[in-house]
Amino acid sequence: MNGGTTILWFAAMTLALLAASLGGFERRQRRYRGWPWWMTALWLAAAGAALAAAVPAAYRVSELLLLQWPIVTLVGLRRFDSRLGLPLNERSDWAVLAAAGLLAASHPLWPADGVTGALVPDMAALLVHLYAAALFFCGPPGRDAFPLNLLGLTMAMVALAPLPAGWIGHDPIASIGLRTIATALGAVVMAFVAITLASERTERQLRESQRRLRALANIDALTQVPNRRHFHELADLALRADAPGSATLLMFDVDHFKRINDALGHAAGDRVLRLVSGSILDSLRPHDVAGRHGGDEFVLLLRHTGIDDAMGVAGRIVGRLQLQAEGVALPPLSLSFGIVQLLPGEAVDDALRRADQALYEAKRQGRSCAVAARGDEDQPVFSESQRLGLTAC
Repeated sequence: MNGGTTILWFAAMTLALLAASLGGFERRQRRYRGWPWWMTALWLAAAGAALAAAVPAAYRVSELLLLQWPIVTLVGLRRFDSRLGLPLNERSDWAVLAAAGLLAASHPLWPADGVTGALVPDMAALLVHLYAAALFFCGPPGRDAFPLNLLGLTMAMVALAPLPAGWIGHDPIASIGLRTIATALGAVVMAFVAITLASERTERQLRESQRRLRALANIDALTQVPNRRHFHELADLALRADAPGSATLLMFDVDHFKRINDALGHAAGDRVLRLVSGSILDSLRPHDVAGRHGGDEFVLLLRHTGIDDAMGVAGRIVGRLQLQAEGVALPPLSLSFGIVQLLPGEAVDDALRRADQALYEAKRQGRSCAVAARGDEDQPVFSESQRLGLTAC
């Protein structure tokens, strides 16, 4: 066994080991589209290197087996993540590979003693490698850009590696030996890029799953507004950022909500709650904070707002609810509001207790109205109720 054959066997073993490693990595991870194409590209390249080492006379078949590596790798990348937005498409990839294969297969038709004929297989390899390299360099910006550019640079270097053997002595065996070694080295980079892309995708999916879990933990599934716990978190953050005493708190509920549930069923009650939450979201500014406090009770923190403006917000919510309720098979709806201006240094829980007192007073005064409470919790001073647009049930 001469040195060239030993190198070919070593390259074949390297390619086979990389293919097996990718297969083992895939079995430990979720199955990604495109991964089988990368393994196929490596196994075929390993077969080409082994064939060149075992049967040197079959070097033309070895050339074809090595020729597929950049294109099949490219196809695998397209299937791995179609959102990468690589130029052209798979049909173009296969067309380039077919053209290069025909060019390489035409080698016997060229004059045996000509430089052009000796360089035909190298030109075919140059075509597919530079085509793949160009597309990798044209990949998307961002986190995926570096591994794709690295793979593109590797493809370009692999394309140029066997050319000296074609220019000096026109030895096809030496040329395929250089190409095999270059392919094996390039495959190491390819395996690194494949694992990097898979790991980054797994990380992105994990972050998205965590984001969804946080949303499930923080957002009320029925009404799509923050739940009680998350409202307290957001309200505390807002109060720490704003001037003391600059926010207004509203607590309100649906009048006679139990009657709606008992008469029409829980599905109708859920529909009412969704209508209310939709009216809230349509009426608030981006920096205001809303939350479902429990049952049919909602709370709002209006930043940089006084009681008079908060009364106007309550009226807008009722007006939007009236518009959204038109055409829905529900009885007339009404809301009752309790409103307080937060005192300097007052905690959210303390303000909520005062707002609850004001809400109770609104119920006592006949519902379908808003009542503001001034003063402290022990000696509240209630304003005259302000009637809102909807008729009480």
